[in-house]
Amino acid sequence: MLFAKGTTTVIAVEGMHCVKCAAKVENALKALEGVKKAKVDLDKKTVSVVYDEAKVSTDAMKKAINAVGFKA
Repeated sequence: MLFAKGTTTVIAVEGMHCVKCAAKVENALKALEGVKKAKVDLDKKTVSVVYDEAKVSTDAMKKAINAVGFKA
């Protein structure tokens, strides 16, 4: 099994309630250049992101989450 290499961060996300919410957040993050992996934990209301720091910032990721209707 291959694991994505890069920096990992966990972002708190308010407003997620279901699998569709989680998918919206994950897809918004995966659409950003430099994001290698995004996985939501609905119970903890967080998303773990593996990314390339040279290509994307945490601010850009938070803006992408906010743009799809949630609060990072």
